Amino acid sequence: GAREQVRRRIASIAAQYARAGDEVDDRPGAYPNEKVAAGTLRAAIREGDVDEVDAALLYLLPRVSPLDVRRALATDIMPMLGAAAHIPIFLAELPRLEARLANAGALLRAPLRKLTRFSTYRLSWHEGAKAVDAADHSGEALFEALRSPPPVHSDSVYIAPTMLAVEADGYAEGLLGAVTAGLPVGAAARAILRIGALSMLQDDAANAPYGWSHALTMPQGVLCCADVVSDKTALIRTAATHALGFRATQGTVRLVDEPPQKPQSEEIFNVAPIDAAGAVYHADEGGIGKIRTALASRAAAHRDAHLAKYTLAAFDAAARDPEAARLFLAAAAYLGAWWDANPEESFE
Repeated sequence: GAREQVRRRIASIAAQYARAGDEVDDRPGAYPNEKVAAGTLRAAIREGDVDEVDAALLYLLPRVSPLDVRRALATDIMPMLGAAAHIPIFLAELPRLEARLANAGALLRAPLRKLTRFSTYRLSWHEGAKAVDAADHSGEALFEALRSPPPVHSDSVYIAPTMLAVEADGYAEGLLGAVTAGLPVGAAARAILRIGALSMLQDDAANAPYGWSHALTMPQGVLCCADVVSDKTALIRTAATHALGFRATQGTVRLVDEPPQKPQSEEIFNVAPIDAAGAVYHADEGGIGKIRTALASRAAAHRDAHLAKYTLAAFDAAARDPEAARLFLAAAAYLGAWWDANPEESFE
C-alpha cells in the first residue's frame, strides 16, 4: 500500500544526488586482462589513487560480474574506515542486488572514490594481535566483553575517529583478542548482532538513530561477506571492533539479555519506542507478517535513510538468527517509533 510513496522517496534520493554536482567522466583504463585490472584496483585503493581506482573499476565492470568484483575487494576493504566504513554493507547487499539491477557494480564508483581518498584510515590491531588459544566457541565471552566495556573518549561521533579511538593503546586487542580467537563466524554473529539490537532497546535513546543503528548495520555488513573473506578471525575482529566502538564511546548501561516487557497496547506507531518494541516482541505469531509490512513501509518512505537501512538489517538478522528474530524486529520497531517521536531530528 505504500509503494507509490516509497517510489517517490527513491526518486527524491536520485534527484538529490543529481543536484550534488557534475557526474565524473567515464574513463576506463587499458589493462592486459581482468586479473591485472583487479590487482591494479586493489593497489590503487591502498595508494590513494582515486583516478586509477575509477579507471580499473570501469574496465572490470563490463568484463566480470559484480560478484567477482566483490570477491576481489572484500578482504582489502574490510578493515578500511573511509566512506564511513560502509562499503562492506554494499558488498553484503550485492548478491541480492545484482540480479535485480542492471550494472549494479557501478554503484561502487562513488564510495570507492571516497574510500580511496581516506585509504590510510583503517583498523590494524588484528594484524599484529598476539596468538592466544581459543577459550570459547559459543560467543558468550564476546557477548560479555561487549555488554558494558570500559568507556573510551572519542573527539568525534564520526565512524573513523570512533573506531580508531577504541583501537588506540591496545584497547580493542585487550578486550577482543582472546574472546575472538578461534571463534566461528556464526557464533560471533549471534553475539555481535544481538548486542546491536539490545543497544537499541536498552541504552541511551539519544543515540538510537545513528549510534545504535550503526551498531547493527556495520558489523552485519562485514560478517555477511564471510563467504569471500578467507581470514575469518580478521573478519570477526573487524566486526567486533565496530560494535565495540559504539558500545565504548556511547554506551551508558550494562546490557542484559532480556526482551522488552509486554505493554498494555499492541500499537507500534506513535507510542513510546520501548512500548512499540514490546508490542512487536510479544505479538501473536499470526500478526508478524503484517508487522513486518508496516515496519518496512514506514522505513522505506522515511526521510532518513538510516531507518530503511536498519529495518532491512533487522529483517536479515532475524532470518539468520531465528531464535532472536523477535529481538531484531522489536529493535526495528523501536527505531521507527523513535522517529515518530522525533520527526525533525537530523544528523549534523
